[in-house]
Amino acid sequence: MNRVLQLARLNARVAGLALRGRWLGAGEIAAGYDRVAPTYDGVWQCHLRDATDDLLGRLPCGLSGAILDLGSGTGYCAKRLARANPEARVIAVDISKEMLSQAGAGAPSNLRCVVCDMLEFVQAWEAGHPSVIVSTWALGYSHPARLIGRCGALLCKGGLLAFIVNYRDTLAPVFRAFQRCMLRFPGQVRLAAIQRFPKDWFCLKEALEKARLNVVWRQEGRKHIQRPEGLFLPWLRQTGILAGFDAMLDLSGPAAAYFEEQLAPERDAIFHHFAMAIAQKE
Repeated sequence: MNRVLQLARLNARVAGLALRGRWLGAGEIAAGYDRVAPTYDGVWQCHLRDATDDLLGRLPCGLSGAILDLGSGTGYCAKRLARANPEARVIAVDISKEMLSQAGAGAPSNLRCVVCDMLEFVQAWEAGHPSVIVSTWALGYSHPARLIGRCGALLCKGGLLAFIVNYRDTLAPVFRAFQRCMLRFPGQVRLAAIQRFPKDWFCLKEALEKARLNVVWRQEGRKHIQRPEGLFLPWLRQTGILAGFDAMLDLSGPAAAYFEEQLAPERDAIFHHFAMAIAQKE
């Protein structure tokens, strides 16, 4: 089919969904992560651990007061923060109940899990000024500039915001294959969506400056993701990469086969592209 016609059909489909209010939202993302909670650590967290450890290792220990972990997932960061700061109250926030169920298993007594959208959580927070707010691999699922702004308002003077966020071009071959499936099978697109992952560091820098947060350390990284053996899509469904997107597009039947076909030439060129930073409240 002519690409122009494919694009017209897809645009018409997405516009119709948007007009009917059929947008990808927190509920679909939460449901996607609920499904992958049992496999997430073994299949995907292992790829994120080196960068996460690097960031956490740069934070002070022995703190008191509140420490917030936004988009905590299965609690890898929250548990480390709780053990490193036994006098602090560590609060792990995530929209996925099942991911936080994993976080609560074997957690230190000073860690509390709260099922909530992270932006809604910080907007409603009134329990004093946290000394540290951490968010790893989750900002792009929210409104990054608004979330950074609210964190800046909440932190105590000298408090730290530490985060890792994927750039928009992360795992590019996966999402190119996904977009090609949308073009080929527009009738299987079920939700409209808005891309909120930051394009580059300048987007993040602007948000941090507006929040009166001074960057004390930052680093950008690219990490190659070792491809699994066999079909790619079943592995992806265990990682959380498609959380929410699996509700947006029905990747079954011919669409699944087409996805594998489109991804095959680039399976060895899949990278995380991300920024890590620690910023301090003025």
